[in-house]
Amino acid sequence: MTAVLLTFAWAVPLSEREAGKVLDGGRDRGLLAHLDGKLGDEWTAAENFLANYTTPPRRRVLRKRRLAIRAGETGLPCELVVTWHPAYHAMTLVLATTITGAAADGPAAEFDLAIAILQSLQGRETSNGERGLHGRYGEKTFPSLLKAVTHVFEDLTKGCGLTEGLGRKGWCVELRSHDGHPPAQRVAADPRPFYGLATSDEGWRFVPREVARDALGPSWGTRSFVAAYTMAGGIVCLNSKDAEYVEHQAELMRGPFGEAEPYFGIDSEIGGLDHGMLFILERVLIRMALADQWLASMKKTGSRTRLLRGSLDDILEMLHSVLPPEIDSLERRLVTSMGVERIIAQLDRQAEAMDEETRYAYENTVSARVTRLTVVTVVLTVVTIVLGVLQVLVSL
Repeated sequence: MTAVLLTFAWAVPLSEREAGKVLDGGRDRGLLAHLDGKLGDEWTAAENFLANYTTPPRRRVLRKRRLAIRAGETGLPCELVVTWHPAYHAMTLVLATTITGAAADGPAAEFDLAIAILQSLQGRETSNGERGLHGRYGEKTFPSLLKAVTHVFEDLTKGCGLTEGLGRKGWCVELRSHDGHPPAQRVAADPRPFYGLATSDEGWRFVPREVARDALGPSWGTRSFVAAYTMAGGIVCLNSKDAEYVEHQAELMRGPFGEAEPYFGIDSEIGGLDHGMLFILERVLIRMALADQWLASMKKTGSRTRLLRGSLDDILEMLHSVLPPEIDSLERRLVTSMGVERIIAQLDRQAEAMDEETRYAYENTVSARVTRLTVVTVVLTVVTIVLGVLQVLVSL
């Protein structure tokens, strides 16, 4: 049986002061709890093995039963992880849910439900009230999951004075089976449902197979049982890791290190946590959010203050070489697929224009000062000549 693990993420720039209000305030008001238990252990195992943060993220989880996803009378499991990334001065919200055949009805119905959830998280509303796909937060019902998450976000950031909202978004859909079969064969047989998950296109059945295959492009994977595809919306991953691989890796690690590596045994309900794809999605969204913030700030203020080109490079460097090289190649694909390079290029052009404006202003300032200095010099010269003439006349 294949389970569809769906994670949907947003990134928002956030200062250290604002982060303190969100995390500490959320804890004091009973909204947030520490990321512990099985979820915390799996997240820690993945980060310890895959990531190399200079300053570790601070992760919290929304308390149970405060946020819910419901499709009519059926409730789906739901977690919302709130993370402050001190190295990047940004916050991410990650909503995770799992869809199995039991939650759907009919062939490929889990794909259709997953796509409906993706659309609801992007703002599409139900007109069926509680009979349709809707979100609940506290005691309130919302016609879209985005509205429910937005109310959570507003509660968490209350009093921070944030002007940024949940604008930068992306998703990771992981199809989890445990058979060890090469997943690329499954995609080759029929790429359409995976295209639908990558684009949140409910009409995937009517997309020509060659169009879907070309849109997905080549797969990424460092294991025979993993295949990942990057698109403008995020990542679709097929993961068929089986017990044989887990046991082999555990035995391999016990020899030189005395114990099994917890990461290899991860079978998390958080899509993309295995193989680090969720971390990649977070980092790419953060990069987009920061670049967008800078662009908006420059357009709003119209400041002529010079934007150092080194500051632009910070966006690239601060997110560089954090993950292993083999995973970093997937990040580069996602950067291209999600259009980050276009945003950075726009920011680069703005920086270049501001540099030109600064240079022009500097040249004008220097020219004006030279002109004033020349005038003063001429005046002083005339005065000196006049004084000299007067001195001669007086002496006569």
